Amino acid sequence: MSAKSEMPGWFSPARWNGQLSITVTLATAISLLVLVSVGSVLGVGMWIASKNTLALMSANANQSTASMIDRIERHLLPAEDQARFIAERIESGEFNPENRTTFGRLLTGSLAGVPQIESISFLDPRLKSLYVARYEGSRIEIGEIDHSDDPRYHEYLASIPEEPHWVPPYWIKRHEGTYFSRVHPVWRGDRLVGATAATASIRELSAFVRKISEGGPGTQFILYGHDHVLAHPLMANGYPDISIENPLPRLAGFLDPVLAAMWQQEGRFDLVTPLAQGTNGHRVRVGEQEYVFVFRRLHGFGPKHLIVGIWYHVEDVSTELSRMIVALLVSVGALVLSIIAALILGRRIARPIVRFSAATGQVRDLNINEIGDLPGSVFRELDQQAKSFNAMLRALRWFELYIPWKVVERLVKHGEIEDAASAEREVTVMFTDITGFSSVAENLSAPDVAALVNRHFEIVAGCIEAEDGTVDKFIGDSVMAFWGAPEAQPDAAERACRAALSIADGVRTENVRRRAAGEVPLDIRIGIHSGNATVGNIGAPGRINYTIIGDTVNIGQRLEQLVRTLYPAGNEATILVSGTTASELGPDFCPTPVGRYPLKGRSGEVDVFKLGG
Repeated sequence: MSAKSEMPGWFSPARWNGQLSITVTLATAISLLVLVSVGSVLGVGMWIASKNTLALMSANANQSTASMIDRIERHLLPAEDQARFIAERIESGEFNPENRTTFGRLLTGSLAGVPQIESISFLDPRLKSLYVARYEGSRIEIGEIDHSDDPRYHEYLASIPEEPHWVPPYWIKRHEGTYFSRVHPVWRGDRLVGATAATASIRELSAFVRKISEGGPGTQFILYGHDHVLAHPLMANGYPDISIENPLPRLAGFLDPVLAAMWQQEGRFDLVTPLAQGTNGHRVRVGEQEYVFVFRRLHGFGPKHLIVGIWYHVEDVSTELSRMIVALLVSVGALVLSIIAALILGRRIARPIVRFSAATGQVRDLNINEIGDLPGSVFRELDQQAKSFNAMLRALRWFELYIPWKVVERLVKHGEIEDAASAEREVTVMFTDITGFSSVAENLSAPDVAALVNRHFEIVAGCIEAEDGTVDKFIGDSVMAFWGAPEAQPDAAERACRAALSIADGVRTENVRRRAAGEVPLDIRIGIHSGNATVGNIGAPGRINYTIIGDTVNIGQRLEQLVRTLYPAGNEATILVSGTTASELGPDFCPTPVGRYPLKGRSGEVDVFKLGG
């Protein structure tokens, strides 16, 4: 064979089998995506030069105004939710405002979850208000104020609407600030028992408006009705000449001269650019400069509607810069399309790799039975990877079937047989056996016997593994299991007894089904003992078994056999535990003393207890 014929080619006739190389595919895809992106940017850059500055500003204003309304609603609506929540708790009797301690905790918890709200309060018919307020960002203050000397509160409570409502902005001298509250009257039948209020600070609302205005062109604002300013970046740190009589600054004479001229008739023109439905706008000439106002009316936050808007300087953005921005936006759109295409292609390529990674993670966690075979791939490398993994998975499934799960876990995690070397450990061992199994099975066919035993083992093994036990072996119709190895379990005795009680419940439930099907119910014997045993690899060098041996194992088996002597009548499930095991059980277990009995094959007697009914 020549050197040339031995060289691996991408499309060599000797190697080509209908599958593509991932390297070639990625290189081709990236080249095409770059070509598409660059070509789109250049083409769009030539086409976009005719865009109009004012049209772009109006479009941006539409989007900014809609976004601002959405954010304002998200800023204020939590006040409605909290006021309603507390009112409903009072109306239902779940909380009593007279119990200031528990009710104060309710108010504090409600305030903590909504940083937009500055205070939550409850005003009772005596005009005493229990409030919880937030100061300096995180400090919470609980207090009580008597408003009985304030005629405004008498007048308000006498004419309070029946439905929840936003009250007009009001000035609080003690805090030197204007506030905006959502009030929810609390009724019990026809009797008014008070009102809850969730309060947002106008200063904080202005700070919120300033924050969302930062980094963008124009100035955003909120008007209360047509004549008053509710929120503006200039009000974020307070505003001069605010008082009880004038809780909000008037639009006329406002420190922002552009906003103050919003409704002037002289030098006012309609916009020629169409706006979104529900959005209004106009141009205003202030001195020698021209500005654009775009705004929307927002209802539901008080007796007057809110006007949410933004104003721009017409010459803020030059024509060339406007074209550049539009070209950039379109270019970004083309780039996004290219990225989407790349993601789709990359996902198709990476999907087998992702599946392989997830499957290996399942192997790491020993969830062998939850892993399906990996599908083949059109790519040679990934197809070979899937075939190799599927072969390994089949080997692991057989491996898990023939070796206790706990031992499999330890071997997979540590990878050393020496880690399971024999040693003496404190363990709890369990033996189970079906009483009179020969009589039950003698009239069944071989497949029926196998089905019966497999179903029984499914119940027993499931209960054992649910308590983190290790099924050592199946011996005919018997099961041997243990706790405390390979990992130490200080509560091994309790785990074993919980598993035994679960097995008893499972057998009883299965017997209900068997009787309904006309089948003979089963009785099970269970013996449990705790003590020292030799644990580890037992067997010949070429064939070992991870198990436990010793007197502790013998006692557990003899206890299971003792059931036949002490309780010959059918009880469906009988559990005997040794005194050693019973002494390690907590108060949730109530073992009944049975007595001291000798066990076959060993001298002396053993304290025996019965577990369960």
